[in-house]
Parts: sequence; C-alpha cells; structure tokens
Amino acid sequence: MNLKNIIAEYPNFPKKGILFRDISPILASPSALSYMVDEFSKRFHAGDVDVFAGIESRGFPLACALGLKYNKGMIMIRKQGKLPGSTVKKAYDIEYGKAIMEIQKNAI
Repeated sequence: MNLKNIIAEYPNFPKKGILFRDISPILASPSALSYMVDEFSKRFHAGDVDVFAGIESRGFPLACALGLKYNKGMIMIRKQGKLPGSTVKKAYDIEYGKAIMEIQKNAI
C-alpha cells in the first residue's frame, strides 16, 4: 500500500506557499491506518519505548494506535495554552512563523 496515494494535498493552506498534507483519509480507512501503524512499528523496538508522544494534533491518533498495539501509554505534545497544570515549553520556528509546544511536567 502506498500511503502517499491516500494522503490529500492542499496547496497554499493554511497560507500561500505551504503544502498541507491531510492524513484524514488514512484515519478514515481501517486498512490504511493499520498499515501505517505496522510501517511505523518497523522503525523501533517496542522494548525500547516507555510511552508514545503524539504531537498536536495529527500525531494523536497514531500515538494512541501505537500505544494500544504495544500496551504503552500516550502523552500529548500540544500548542501553548492547551494543557492544564504545570508544563515544559519549547519554542521553535515553523514555515509561517513561530510556535511554542508544551508537555505536562507529570508526563515526563
């Protein structure tokens, strides 16, 4: 299965010059999602993983699916201001500006 053929592409979204790759069609297809999880699983040894981290927000479904497959937990890395409690922050540059991501301190 070639996942590139399933991913929808939207040029100039959310801003001109950005090519947005939409994974919603993969998530809507049980066979494509299962294939994606299996392919990601080839890239690590489950014994080396304590928890799967999903990055806002497209990473959440994959991290959850991998966590379920390997009986591991899942933690969220989210945009600033979306998580309750104490967080650790990291600023970074993106194609169209700057952003800050956070993770809950008690998750690490």
